[in-house]
Amino acid sequence: MASTKRLLKERASIARDPIPYVTFHDDDDDGDERMSDSSSSSTDINRWRFVLALDPNHDVLGDAVEIGVAANSPYCNIPASLPSSSSSSSSSRGGAVGVLLASVTRATKVSRKSTSSEVAAGGGGGGGQSSSSSSSSSSSEGRSAYFAFQLDFPPNYPFKPPVITVLGPTYHPNIKQTTGEMCDSVLTGEGWGPTLNVRKICMRLRKFLCEPDPDHPLEDDIARLLVEQPGEYAKIAHKHALENATMAKAMDAMARGKQAK
Repeated sequence: MASTKRLLKERASIARDPIPYVTFHDDDDDGDERMSDSSSSSTDINRWRFVLALDPNHDVLGDAVEIGVAANSPYCNIPASLPSSSSSSSSSRGGAVGVLLASVTRATKVSRKSTSSEVAAGGGGGGGQSSSSSSSSSSSEGRSAYFAFQLDFPPNYPFKPPVITVLGPTYHPNIKQTTGEMCDSVLTGEGWGPTLNVRKICMRLRKFLCEPDPDHPLEDDIARLLVEQPGEYAKIAHKHALENATMAKAMDAMARGKQAK
């Protein structure tokens, strides 16, 4: 099957050139040997699980347009000056709140124009230095947050995208809390194209976590809070990440995988 052959090649490529901020389920025991094992069953090769580390120190690995800016994410860093709520006055949208709203605004605008070429432009191994000043600023600040994902690839991949499930509780307007379903213009929408691959999916997921899109929510209440009270949203998102987006919990969620209903 063409999709199996393609996925085996992708697995071998990632084994040779790992993605710095991603740990795959196959990495924990046998390392590169298992990741590049061409004898993997079709079930194994069509279902990938991994943990993505959202770490501000990785912001320099790519352009902010492609991988987002973790230093601006409340999952990693909530500014001490960020208020618990925002008013409608323009002054309340300066400073830290302005950074958060700017990230949301950029995400909303870009998502409407996203195509597969947006992600394909950054399809290397992720080792290049960023030309974006916003990516490099504050790269050493903040904590890491960890998120587990499962990709289930269809027989006609890469012409159709994998089904992506977020494993474990996540506070994000574009992630359904009860199922882990996610909504993204590229990964689950019309922006998908056959030039995308697992490496680019991981890049896009990092951006997705950094830049929520309140215009296309799966959780209306979270999206509303993000737009109307960004300070309160940031506070809740940060607290939720401290409690749930730990390495131990993400690794456990990855090991368990998507639970059958």
